[in-house]
Amino acid sequence: MMNMIFEEIYLFDPINKTARMIPFREGINVITSNQLDGTDRGKSVIMRSLYHTLGAEAHFETKWEAKNKVYILKLKIGEERYWIYRSAELYKFFDENKKLLFVATRSAELAEKLKDYIGFAVMLPNRDSQKMEITPPVYNYLPFFIDQDHYEGSNYSSFKNLRQYQNFKDSVLFYHLGIYNEDYFELIRQKERISECISENEKRAEVLQAMMSDIDNKIGIKAVSSNIELLRKDVELYRREYEDVLQKLNKSKSKLIELRNQLFDVEALIQEMKKLEKKTESDISKLQNHICPECGSTLENTVVQRSKKYNICEDAIALKNELQISLYSLQREIEAEEYRYQEYLEQLNQYEDKVKINSEQVADVLKYKGLCDIREGLVNENAKILDSSDEMQRKLKDIRSQEKKYSEKKRDISKKYYELLVSAKIKFGLSEIDDEKFKNISKNFNASGSNRNIATVIWYLVVLKLRREFNSDAISFPLVLDSPNNVETDDVKKRALLEYILNSTTHQLIVSSIGFDVSDFPGKDINLICLENDKYSVLDSSDYEKYSELLNELCDANME
Repeated sequence: MMNMIFEEIYLFDPINKTARMIPFREGINVITSNQLDGTDRGKSVIMRSLYHTLGAEAHFETKWEAKNKVYILKLKIGEERYWIYRSAELYKFFDENKKLLFVATRSAELAEKLKDYIGFAVMLPNRDSQKMEITPPVYNYLPFFIDQDHYEGSNYSSFKNLRQYQNFKDSVLFYHLGIYNEDYFELIRQKERISECISENEKRAEVLQAMMSDIDNKIGIKAVSSNIELLRKDVELYRREYEDVLQKLNKSKSKLIELRNQLFDVEALIQEMKKLEKKTESDISKLQNHICPECGSTLENTVVQRSKKYNICEDAIALKNELQISLYSLQREIEAEEYRYQEYLEQLNQYEDKVKINSEQVADVLKYKGLCDIREGLVNENAKILDSSDEMQRKLKDIRSQEKKYSEKKRDISKKYYELLVSAKIKFGLSEIDDEKFKNISKNFNASGSNRNIATVIWYLVVLKLRREFNSDAISFPLVLDSPNNVETDDVKKRALLEYILNSTTHQLIVSSIGFDVSDFPGKDINLICLENDKYSVLDSSDYEKYSELLNELCDANME
């Protein structure tokens, strides 16, 4: 099993020039603050930012202004280290030496590219087309994060924008447990393709039968010459279709020119911005030495001038991110349009061949022998279709047999699921939950009051235990639990739940808990991260000064 490990998270506010770096390590990490007055110190901001950096949409509070922040995560995948940078919808992925590996401007695009590095991506049917597709990366992380405001039993609700897929909870759960995987969905796609082919064959057979009946009638009454005009009309129809494709080709060509002009403009803007940035930095340097950058004279007070120059610099990072998003979006549009242009070219060539039919060939086709040849061809094609349908029916039978193996695996998982949940229920005395709800892995359950968080945690941990057992080849992500004890409950239950969490078998656990005391858990190697900043001030200027060079380096990557 390959593991992902979070090593460092960097949060930047470029506008206010504040930042925060939090280090993690393999094993147990606990983010805490003072028991007496430790709320609103930023624990949840840090916890939510981890998977947000990797493409999920976390439930940040409005005042955090998530889109104005820049997130950088240093992580380890297997034995390799990487960096990922996120600003709004701009993602950059780097190797350990900060060499840019890829850029994405949509979360779905990020998931496709990340798959090459983590070897995993949840696939679900598109809501409209029902075709299988790689989902946005948030679905990869669902079993590994609980938001402090979303302890909702056996429901996934700790991230936003999850309902773009129908019945996503069951499908995601089965995918993580190895019931569904790429092989399974390839089997389903084969089944869909074969079923579609069988249906098309049936339709084609009906058409062939109708055509043979029509030819039989024409041969019987020797109605040969009357069809010349009809075939000439067919040729004329090909010419019209040719002109239609030609118009589309010209439109595509015009759009390509327009897109390339836009790309040139964006690239020019980037270069102009870089020149402005260098000039502004030079002007600031001169003003710091009390020299006017315009005329070279000596100035006693440069506060106002420096303030204006600093304002230009403050907007630089946000502007560069916006320009990069436009740059990569235009490049993607150009690629798509070039693909369409090539398709139109191929269609044009095909119609040129069709239009070459001459009047002598038209006359030959209408001859009596020609009609007989056509009929013979139709009979042969119909026989091939029948043989093909028989073969596809045999393949369909084999696919249904393979599907049974997945059903058997689902039964085994459901049995273990029931056993583990009943055991956990007894351990925590959750008598209000009916055991019947554990018999079907698709059924939802929850608890009330202080038991709500307990029920949620045990469900998540049971799912992860099953994932490790039945889908051991899948990558394991860090388990991030935000304030599991954030409800009114007695100290015995709080300690029991924390012990249950800390004893969970996982390569990296990151949990937040107010007033956490390491001495309460002897024998545990815990990386304790204590937040001592003021309320609502998790970011500060000192960390910005320390790490702004990293911010600028990753922001500017690939701007050349």
